[in-house]
Amino acid sequence: MSLAAERQPLRIVLLDTDHGASVQLCRRLMSVRSNRYELLPVDSWAAAQMLMAEGECKAILAREAFLCEDWEAPLPVIHLAREPEFDQNPYQVDDSIWDQASAGELIRCLNYAIERHDLQSAISHASSYDALTGVCNRHMVQDRLTIGMRRALRTNQPLAVLFIDLDNFRHVNETLGHGAGDIIIQEVVTRLRRVLRNTDTVGRMGSDEFAVIVEDYARASNLLNIAQKLTSEMAEPFFVESESLLLGCSIGIATYPEAGQTVDSLMMHANMAMLQAKGQRGCHYHFYDDRINLQANSLIEFETALRQALRRNQFELHYQPRVNLSTGKIVGLEGLIRWRHPERGLLGPNEFIPLAEETGLIVPMGYWVIARACHDLAQLQRRSMPPIHIAVNVSFRQFQDSQLLPTVKRLLEKTSIDPRWLEFELTETAIMQNPDQVLATMQGMAGLGVRFSLDDFGTGFSSFMHLQRLPIDLLKIDRSFVKGIDVAGSDRQLVNAMIDLGHSLDLEVVAEGVEQRQQLDALRQMGCDQVQGFFISPAMPFEELCYFLDAYRMGREDQKVISDSR
Repeated sequence: MSLAAERQPLRIVLLDTDHGASVQLCRRLMSVRSNRYELLPVDSWAAAQMLMAEGECKAILAREAFLCEDWEAPLPVIHLAREPEFDQNPYQVDDSIWDQASAGELIRCLNYAIERHDLQSAISHASSYDALTGVCNRHMVQDRLTIGMRRALRTNQPLAVLFIDLDNFRHVNETLGHGAGDIIIQEVVTRLRRVLRNTDTVGRMGSDEFAVIVEDYARASNLLNIAQKLTSEMAEPFFVESESLLLGCSIGIATYPEAGQTVDSLMMHANMAMLQAKGQRGCHYHFYDDRINLQANSLIEFETALRQALRRNQFELHYQPRVNLSTGKIVGLEGLIRWRHPERGLLGPNEFIPLAEETGLIVPMGYWVIARACHDLAQLQRRSMPPIHIAVNVSFRQFQDSQLLPTVKRLLEKTSIDPRWLEFELTETAIMQNPDQVLATMQGMAGLGVRFSLDDFGTGFSSFMHLQRLPIDLLKIDRSFVKGIDVAGSDRQLVNAMIDLGHSLDLEVVAEGVEQRQQLDALRQMGCDQVQGFFISPAMPFEELCYFLDAYRMGREDQKVISDSR
């Protein structure tokens, strides 16, 4: 700051109709050598507003006649009393002082009021604005939306809320660090402001979620144009630490009053529209309509039923056998969850697992699966069945739970099963979300004796290095690669390479989705160790499985299928 700027007096608006009193007050202040204030006398609030609009003013000195309950001033207001005995702070002004007080007292009063107002403004700003980006926070967005909806109702002007969510932002934080994530968030705000008007409100609702309030856009085509420009901006790559990142974004749009007549309903419907947009890859926007609401209601009802299913024990664990191609024996079982829905019948995992993942119900559901598998493994041992592995799928959400290791340990002790026969299946995608955390949990499990298999191998992006680090015993080749191996082609070459890779790492290789004899024969020729699929058997309930295992062990038709193909 220059010396000239430092010497510039601070402007104080003086609201008073008594010109003589105003002159006397100005003279008293000017007589004080250390005075840094300049009084600007006016006789109306309109004149005061003009002064405040023209330049920076720091406070208002006002007679009681100018004070009223409806007035909201952007500056500290000090009541200038005509009598030494006055009512303290009429109409909630910042302070009061007698007009005949000494210049020193008046200056101290001004200093105190201004400093307190600045402090309150700073606190208010901190509570209303996002610290990283400077845009409105969630609370401020809701306040602005409330005011905007009232204004839209009064003026019959359109208003819309845009809910924006970045895609794959979590992976930025996990791979490049939170510093890189902060840079991207700031860049997002820059891009939003590049498209939007100064009158539009931008707010940060969460980590990578933003809301935009657009008022008075005149025509629907203008709103559509804004949405298109935003998606174009967000589709451009982000550059962080010499890395070029394409994140994508999803935008949901809800208009007032068609999509909601309250703040909560409008925001909720904009969010629902955003989720619809998220169903498409890249940057997309979606306008809310009533069909989304119907779908959402169905999902809410479905989620409620899913929670009840856990409490009412409506889940079942069905088992699909795994056969060793060298011996023809069943050496393993994969436990697959089913939901015995009271109205819709038996539901497969694809119909409810995605919702369980989204709602967090996958964690208690996962514990139920592990407990059921341990119970059934103990039952097989009591029936004097030969030792057999039971594998269950474990989600990444489950691996994030701190109670996973102690829970598994407790279940092993309770059921008295040999941990070597319990197997957990993880996908490549789950492992790569946080490899270090997954590795630590896997090592703890391996310490108990539990085995691990890598499910859906070939569909993710695991590297040779990661495969070497992890305590994995089996690789399971995804069914999508097995489908076309009965004919010469790229699938056959790829599966052959996967088998060779698994063997080079001293891992057993299991092929999933075997449905035809030709596929089984091809896999045997390639040296695949185990197979599972409908050609062997579909997944069965536990009691049916026990009969199947007895029949298979006694050399009936199911074993004949394997032996005839050798």
